[in-house]
Amino acid sequence: MNHRRRQRARHHESAEREHGQEGHGPRIDHPLVPKGEHEVLRGAAEVEAFAAHARAVGLLAFDTEFIGEESFRPRICLVQVATPERVALIDPLEGVDPRPIYEVAADPAVTTLVHAGEQDIGAVRDALGRSIENVVDTQIAVSMIGLPWPSSLGTTLETFVGLRLGKAHTFTEWDRRPLTASQLHYAADDVRYLPMAWDAVRRQLESCGRLQWVLQESAAQLAGESEFDPERQMRRASRGEPLRPAATTLLRELVLLRRELAREMDQPQRVVIPDNALMELVRRKPERASEVREVRFLPSPVGGQHGDRIAECVRHARELPPTRDEHAKLLEDATVRARIDALWLALQARCIADQMAPNLLCSRSEFTDWCATRIARERRQQRGDSVGEAPSAFPAGDWRMQAAGDWLQSFVEGNAELRLRWDPQLGAIRPVS
Repeated sequence: MNHRRRQRARHHESAEREHGQEGHGPRIDHPLVPKGEHEVLRGAAEVEAFAAHARAVGLLAFDTEFIGEESFRPRICLVQVATPERVALIDPLEGVDPRPIYEVAADPAVTTLVHAGEQDIGAVRDALGRSIENVVDTQIAVSMIGLPWPSSLGTTLETFVGLRLGKAHTFTEWDRRPLTASQLHYAADDVRYLPMAWDAVRRQLESCGRLQWVLQESAAQLAGESEFDPERQMRRASRGEPLRPAATTLLRELVLLRRELAREMDQPQRVVIPDNALMELVRRKPERASEVREVRFLPSPVGGQHGDRIAECVRHARELPPTRDEHAKLLEDATVRARIDALWLALQARCIADQMAPNLLCSRSEFTDWCATRIARERRQQRGDSVGEAPSAFPAGDWRMQAAGDWLQSFVEGNAELRLRWDPQLGAIRPVS
C-alpha cells in the first residue's frame, strides 16, 4: 500500500466516523434541483432510460469519482449525473456500463455541466475516442465573475446560491465496495445543485457580457484531446528556477521518458519518477545504470528495471544541442525584471478590480515571455535594426484580448491608464471609470 493509498484509507475511516450518520444533508426547494432521492442505476436498461431522459431535457450535470494516484489514467469508480428533475449514480466497478451516459455528455445538442471537469470529460473522450462539444465548466465561469482560479464546487455553491455542502468524502476510498450511504449522498450532491448554480452564474455572465468567454474557454480546456505539455512538467519539477541550457535539454528528455515509462507501467508519472528525482538526475547526469540506481528519490524498482533506459536518455541528451532561452540573458538584467514585475502587478490589479481571476487569463511565465519579447524588440529598434510588428498579448479572436489584451497593449504603449478605488462596502478594489 503506497503513501497516498494509506492517506486515502485514513481519510475514509475518519469521514465515516464523523459524517456517516449526518443524514442526507441540505435540500433546497428550487425548480432546477431534483426533489427526490438519488437513484442508483443498476443495469443497462436503467442507464439507457436515464440517458434518454437527459437527452430530452437537453441539460446534464456530470461528475465522476476516481482514483488518480495508482494508474497512468485515473480509474473511474463512480459516475454521477443529474438533470433538474433527477439525480442518478452509476457504478462501473459493479459492472454497470456508463457509455450511454457518456454519449449524452458528448452530444452537442445537450449542454453538459461540469466543475473542474478536465479529468471527468477526459474519461468520456477516452471511452468514445472523439472530442466533446457543448461542455460548460462552472469553475471557469465563476473565475470570470469574482472568484479565484481555481475555486471549489463548495465555494461556488456557497457564493452564488448560499448553500454549504460538506466535503468529508473528497479523498475517500471510492473503489472500496460497498459504497457507504454517506459516500453516495456526497457523490449525488456534487451534481444535484449544479444546474441551479449554473443558472445563477449564467445570468450574471450574461449581464456583464462574459458568457461567450466562458463557452470559448470551456471548449478550449475540455472539448479537445488533452495535450501533454512537457514545458509545464519541467517548470513544475524545477519549481520555476532557471536552468542552464544543457540542463534544460536533459530535463526535457527525462520528462518525455518519464511519460513513456508511466504509460508502459500504468502508473502516474510522478510516481514513476518523482519531480525531486528528476532534478537529481539532471544534477548528477548518470550515464550508467549502476549510477542511476544510486540517485536519491528514484524508486528502487524503477532504477532496477529501467536504469539502462534512463542512462541512455542522459547520454542521448548530451549529444543534443542545448535548449537556449532566447530571453535568458535579457532577464538577467535587474531593471528588466523590475519592469516586468511592475507590469504584472498592474495587470493583476486590473483583473481583480474587473472581477477576473488573473491566473486564468495567463500564467506569470507566459506574461514574462510576452514582455521580454517586447523589450527585446524595443532594444533592437533603438539600435536601428529592422523589427516587425509588436507581438500581440494574446491570439486574435481569443476572449483574453477583449478581457484585457487590448487594454494591456495600450497601457504598455502609454495610451491607457490604470485607475482604481477601494470600495469599503464590498471590501474590494474597483475600477474608476
